[in-house]
Amino acid sequence: MNKKKIIPLFYLILIIIAFLIGKTYYKNSYSSNVKNDALLYIPTNATFEDVKVLINPYLKNIQSFENKAISSDYPNKIKAGRFKIEKGETNKEVINRLLLGKQEEVHLRIRNYDDIYELASDLGKNLEADSIIFLNYFKKEALEKGFPDVEELKIYFTPETYFVNWNTSPEKLFARFEKNHNNFWTEERLNKAKKLNLSKLEVYTLASIVQREYMKKEELPIISSLYLNRLNKGMKLQSDPTVIYAERKKQGFKVMMKRVKNISIDSPYNTYKYKGLPPLPICIPNDIVVDAVLNPANTNYLFMCAIKNTGMHAFTADDKEHMLNAKKYRQWLDSIGIK
Repeated sequence: MNKKKIIPLFYLILIIIAFLIGKTYYKNSYSSNVKNDALLYIPTNATFEDVKVLINPYLKNIQSFENKAISSDYPNKIKAGRFKIEKGETNKEVINRLLLGKQEEVHLRIRNYDDIYELASDLGKNLEADSIIFLNYFKKEALEKGFPDVEELKIYFTPETYFVNWNTSPEKLFARFEKNHNNFWTEERLNKAKKLNLSKLEVYTLASIVQREYMKKEELPIISSLYLNRLNKGMKLQSDPTVIYAERKKQGFKVMMKRVKNISIDSPYNTYKYKGLPPLPICIPNDIVVDAVLNPANTNYLFMCAIKNTGMHAFTADDKEHMLNAKKYRQWLDSIGIK
């Protein structure tokens, strides 16, 4: 073959090869490959094969993703987490996010749970570790703190929405709450609790009752004052929420109740039967409620009764007036069929 013809042919082959390489590189890196918006949950210790299985339903071409991942050394740098991928993204954009560990945070809502088991259940639904792992960790933590009952850990949690990574471990999550708890208990708050002759646990226990009693924020210091007055006089607290808690605790918190059915139930949480505070909080109270207990109003009130359709209470120091208020309220409950 003529040498002059061979040289152009050689360059043509090089151009074709370069074009094919460039096309493949562009396809692997810059061509849109994500066909649907999705949240990708990559568990701790996941392999590259696991990641491919998880991401495959959302890609147009799994092979181009694999090629780009291998060229970026992603199989050796896998990070666990909850990652957002968006329709139209390229392999390069997705892999860069995975390599950097740029997670989509979970909006974790901590509620006024009745018990630690409910809390663990919700954590298991929203985070990587399941509810059993969280519960076992809480039991271990309670034991290490010398708490006879895991329910005492309620004092460390504050109802609020928290932004956390999906793969946050029970240890790291609890450490965050414990730090918040320690920061909340300033010397000023500790002195206020001491002045009321209440331990930290007792403050939370009373706050949990107030939490279940109030509807309007402005009543918080008044309700706190009322219960502190009863405690100081050696009276039974006679709080309906404590009886409801006792009944639900006996049934495993499976039954929802709006009204007291049995004030004679034998439980240390029944404040109609036993004097003083229950042994532990009946729910996880908000910080504003804890502060209301530490900063009660100055009243002589000993009784309160809900006022229909208002969310407010009628307060009094007179037992006869209270009986009339209670009778009216019970009649109203009966009339609307609340049992």
